[in-house]
This record gives sequence, structure tokens and C-alpha cells, in this order.
Amino acid sequence: MIASALKPGFIRLICIFLFTAILGGCGFHLKNGSGIPNELRNLMLVSSKYSDLTRLIKQELRYNQINLVVPTVASTTSNKSLTTESDNFSDITDEDSTKTKTTAMDPALLNSQTPILRIMSESTASRTVSLYSDASASEYELSYVLEMEVRLPNQEPQFFTVALQRDLLNNSQKALASSRESELLQREMREAAAKQVVRTLSQVIIKPQSIGDNDDETELSEVELNTELNTELEAN
Repeated sequence: MIASALKPGFIRLICIFLFTAILGGCGFHLKNGSGIPNELRNLMLVSSKYSDLTRLIKQELRYNQINLVVPTVASTTSNKSLTTESDNFSDITDEDSTKTKTTAMDPALLNSQTPILRIMSESTASRTVSLYSDASASEYELSYVLEMEVRLPNQEPQFFTVALQRDLLNNSQKALASSRESELLQREMREAAAKQVVRTLSQVIIKPQSIGDNDDETELSEVELNTELNTELEAN
């Protein structure tokens, strides 16, 4: 009877352990467990204003409780010139076709005291990896590359790259389905890249700003200590 009473609890414990192990193995992390430095909890995002990537990155930043700071300076350059896009990205059958979005930095933000995350460029390309017997493409590799920059006050900018790849089978008899699958894979890579951007913030090197002050305080403490010791020796 005792064994039968303990059996459901034991099974429940095993299930919880297996569930935790699966989550840990697939890279799942609890909210606020991203390891992002406190210095980056207030962040200014510079990116293409109306792009899907910008929307996804903002969503991930807010989910990780990062406060997005709105720039207080007025740009002397129009938004149109800050973002350039090439319109020559066509169907996946055009090998090495690429769509690139480049976001320039507003010079008025270079001396900002708020950390800046700038999405420098976003590009998507494809290449043939295998052929059918008739020399037509049977499989493509879709690649997605995102380049980003993080600027902190009184530090050199730090640059990071997010690169993703996905394989896509090409069925010439179902061109519409293949095109739809390509769009879904590109959307999936963009969503994965937005998550990776936030995880990359934990790799940003934060240089201490008060090293000189701490050294001065240490030297002052040593002088005071020596003075007290000399006073005690003279008194004795």
C-alpha cells in the first residue's frame, strides 16, 4: 500500500526532472536570466524605423526588461537618407540574390551618454547546394547575416555579427509552395536573429569608469594608515 501511494509522486518527480533537462538542453532560459549588464538596461535603438526586424528586436528588448530610450536630439538628416534599401531581391531561384538594409548613425548621437544599439545591416542570400539529374537546382541554402554595433559612453564601439543558415528543397512542380516556404524560412531566421541580438548584449565588454578614482582612494587610505601608525609609535 505504501509503495502504491508513493508511486504517483515518484513518477511526477521523474517527469519534472525530464522536463527541466529538455528545456535546459534546447537553450531555454527564464525571463531576466539573459545576463545582460545593468549598464545596458537603458538602451537607445538605432535601426530602420518600419522594418519587421526592428519590431522584433524591440519586442525582445522589452521582454528582457530593457528600457528603450527615445533620442532627444533632432537629426539634421531625413529618415529616408538614414536608411538605404536595395529592391533587387527576387525569388529564391535567383542564386546569390541579396536584400540589404543599412542604417547610418546620426552624428548627433555620437556623444550620447546612453548606450546605443545600432543595427548596421541586414542581408539575405541563397545558393545552390545540390542539383537534379537535369542540372536544375534541387536544394538551396538560405543565409541571413545581421551586423550590429554597440556604443557605450567613453568607449570604443563594439561590433557583432549574427549569421544563420537554413536548407530549402526546391520542387519545380510546386514553385508557389517553394516560394512560400522560402518566405517562412526567412521570417523564422529574422525572428531567431532578433533573439540572438539580445543574447549578444551579454557579450558586451563594460570597462569600469572609476578606476582612477578608486586608485586615488586606495593611495589616500594607505597614507592615512601610515600616519596613524607613526603617531602611535611616537606616542609609545
